[in-house]
Amino acid sequence: MNSKLYTFIFLFTFLASNAFAQQTIKDGDLVGGQTYTWTNDTEYLLDGYVYLEDGGVLNIEPGTVVRAKTSGSNGDATSALIITRGAQLNAVGTVDNPIIFTGEFDNLDFTIDFTATDNKTWGGIIILGNAPIGEDGGEESVEGITSENEPRVLYGGNDPTDNSGTIKYVSLRHGGNEIAADNEINGLTLGGVGNGTTIDYIEVFANSDDGIEIFGGTVNITHAVVAFQGDDAFDVDEAWDGYIQYAFSIQQDISDQIGDNAVEYDGSERVDLGPKTVGRIYNGTFIGSGENGNSNGLRLKSDGAVQFWNSVWTQIQGGVFRVQDTSVDRLNSGETVFANNIVFDYGSLEIDPSNEFEVTGFEEVDPEIASISRLPNNQLDPRPATSASPLFTNIATPTEAGVEVTTFRGAFGGNLWLEGWTALDAYDYLGNFSTSTIDFGENKVGVALSTAIPNPATDLTRFNFSLPTASMVSVQITDLNGRIVATRNLGQIGAGDSSFNLSVSDIANGLYIISLKTKEGIVTQKFIVQK
Repeated sequence: MNSKLYTFIFLFTFLASNAFAQQTIKDGDLVGGQTYTWTNDTEYLLDGYVYLEDGGVLNIEPGTVVRAKTSGSNGDATSALIITRGAQLNAVGTVDNPIIFTGEFDNLDFTIDFTATDNKTWGGIIILGNAPIGEDGGEESVEGITSENEPRVLYGGNDPTDNSGTIKYVSLRHGGNEIAADNEINGLTLGGVGNGTTIDYIEVFANSDDGIEIFGGTVNITHAVVAFQGDDAFDVDEAWDGYIQYAFSIQQDISDQIGDNAVEYDGSERVDLGPKTVGRIYNGTFIGSGENGNSNGLRLKSDGAVQFWNSVWTQIQGGVFRVQDTSVDRLNSGETVFANNIVFDYGSLEIDPSNEFEVTGFEEVDPEIASISRLPNNQLDPRPATSASPLFTNIATPTEAGVEVTTFRGAFGGNLWLEGWTALDAYDYLGNFSTSTIDFGENKVGVALSTAIPNPATDLTRFNFSLPTASMVSVQITDLNGRIVATRNLGQIGAGDSSFNLSVSDIANGLYIISLKTKEGIVTQKFIVQK
C-alpha cells in the first residue's frame, strides 16, 4: 500500500475515534464586537479564511488544538486565521500545555506522520493592527491574501501602542500553503501590530515560506523559534520599530528544503519615505543549513537599518552579511550596529563586495554550542556546551526598556526554553548535551536565589537562597564584561531556605551579576551597587 495513502487512512481512523469534539469554524462564525472562548476539550477546524473583525476577542485555552484545512470548502485557496484591526487574539498556553495550530490530518500522538519536510498543509496566522508602517498613505493590504474588494486585510495606522492581544506558548506547524504561484502564507504574519501586543514563546515549525514576517508596526517579541522554514526565518519590512529578544532559527540541510536567510530586513522601501526606524534584535542564535547547504545569514536592503546585540551566526555556508542599496549608507552612518556578535563556520563573511561597507562588532570564535542536529535524534542542544564557552564572555549591555540584561550571548544560557511546548521537543529533536546549568533566579530542580536586599546595595547586603538538597555552595560576582570582582565559599549548606550577607564596600558603583553555584546547577541574579 502507498505509504502516504496508509498514513491518511490511519489519520482518518484516528480522527473518527478521537475523544475530542470537533467544531468547524468558517468565516462568519466569528463576529466583530463579540468575545469567543475556544476550550481545550474541543478541537477546532479552520475552513478557509476565518476573520475576527473589529471589536472581536478570541480567547484560546491552554492545551487547545486548532487544525486547518489545506483549502477552504468555500473556494478560498487555503485556510488561515486573520485577526483584523481592532480585534484581539488571546492564545495563552503554558509550557506543559501549549496551544497548537497545525494541518487537519496531523496526528499529534504519532510523530512520524508529519515531519520537518511536510508543509503547505494550511496557511498560517495573520494579525493586523493600527501601528505605523512605512508605506505611502500609512496603510497597506496584507501579503498572502487576495485583497480585491476586501477591506478586512488592511493594516497600519497611527497608534504605536495598539494591542492585538497576547500570544504565549503557541506552536504553528506545517503551514505556508500556496494561494497562487510563488505566493505563500507565512507561519505568523504581523502587519502594523503595536507594542501593546504580547508575543512570548512562539514557534513556527516546517513552514514553506517565511517563519515570522513583520510588516512595520512596533510589536516586540520574546522567545521566538523558527525551524526548517522554506524561505526566511525572520523577515522584516516597512520600517518596523520594535525588538526581538531570544530568537532561535535552524535551517534544513536537504537540498530542496533549504531556506534562504536567517533574517531578511527591509526598511520603508524608499529613501524619502519614513519612518526612519531601526529595529533591534537581542540574543539571537542563527544556525544555517550546514556543510550540505547554502543558506545565508542577514540580508539588509531597501533602506533598512537594524541592530544585532549578543547574537551568534554559525553553519552558514552562504554569506553571513549582505548589505544592499541605501542600507549601505545607513550602515556606514552608524545606524546599523552589530554589538558583540559571534560569527563562526561560514562560506563568506560579506556578500556584494562591490558595495563599500565593512561590518564590525563581531568576533570569529567557536561559540562552543553543545550539539547541532537537524534530525529527530535527540541531539539538538543549542545552549553553551560548558560554562567556559565564549558565549558567557564579552557580553554587550543593552539599555532599552523591557530588554533583559543577560549573562550570555545567543538565545540560550543554561535554560533550554524550547523544552515542553515546541514541535522540536515533541518530535524528539532536543537533547541534553550542555553542562552549563545556569539559570536566572531559579532552576527547574528548585535552586533559587533572591536579588539583593536592599537593591541597590550600598555597603552590606543580604541574599536569600533555597536548596532542594544539601550541597557545597559558592558565590561569584562578575561585572557586565564578564570579569570576576569577588568570590566567596559558603561551604556545605543544608536543604531549605538560607541567606548570606555580602559586603560591597570595595566594589565600584554599577550593575553586577551574582552566581550561586551548587551541585544542582547555577542560578544568577542582577543587582546594583550604588554608594
